[in-house]
Amino acid sequence: MNEASATGPRPGVSIIVVTYNDRERLIDCLQSLKNQTFSPARTEIIVIDDGSTDGTSNVVENLFTDVRLITKTNEGADLSRNRGIAESTGPWIVFIDSDCVAPRNWLETLVGTLEKNSSAVVGGRVIHRGPFLRRVVGIADFGEYQGLIRREVRCLPTCNLGLARSTLGEVRFDPRLADAGGDTLFTETLRRGGATLIYEPEVAVEHRPSVSFGQLMKRAGRYGTSFVRARQVDPSMRYAGLVRAGVLGVVAATAARVLLDWGRLVRHRRTAGFSVLEIPAAAVVLALRRLASLPAAVRAVRR
Repeated sequence: MNEASATGPRPGVSIIVVTYNDRERLIDCLQSLKNQTFSPARTEIIVIDDGSTDGTSNVVENLFTDVRLITKTNEGADLSRNRGIAESTGPWIVFIDSDCVAPRNWLETLVGTLEKNSSAVVGGRVIHRGPFLRRVVGIADFGEYQGLIRREVRCLPTCNLGLARSTLGEVRFDPRLADAGGDTLFTETLRRGGATLIYEPEVAVEHRPSVSFGQLMKRAGRYGTSFVRARQVDPSMRYAGLVRAGVLGVVAATAARVLLDWGRLVRHRRTAGFSVLEIPAAAVVLALRRLASLPAAVRAVRR
């Protein structure tokens, strides 16, 4: 393990970045974090390299010498986030993914919101620009986080998330959901423990996934498995009753989520960057993605 020690005053904010074979996008992410308006003296950046084989650790060591680097064997993003929590020292803990870029005022806005709501968990917009399929991912995976209205929510994505260490308490990411879906269970657990989950659209990051149609369908299978597994772990989650109903229930949940995707597409068309002419094609891809998740979900519910 290569571990650079933190120096200087005790930080106010610990930013945890989990990465795996994402060297080039990690450079953009870390550069955006170094350019924040929030005081660098009150910030520690912790990179958890989850067993990369593309030279990711070398990039951090050579270009970002004041970033704490933790290298580990490949176990998945959520267990790596748990490691980041264990290594962090700040009273505020913030998560961002290595394929995200933050505007200069991101951390200052996030911490300012937390300071006004000390028992809250705060997340924000996840913006997708550029290729058509990348914008489809914005609706498919982050459709609830495209709007411009601040509100309380049931769950938040961990690619753009902050909370106080005191709010976190003993809650951690569940190792049974290491492959996908752990952020939903993590934040819903915090909410049921008394935290208020706040969606603040001014706290925005740009998500830059590299995605082809084949990759989108492959990811759908992973999400189908995690959808069922999360509700088996926590029967109080939304759609858990349908999962308990078996295969027919999972089919019904899939159909309901297709309609949910379409509603979000129409509602957030402008903020998600879709023209009117792109709506039919986007609707088809979103439906195909949900259908592609169904075989894996059925296998998971039959186990």
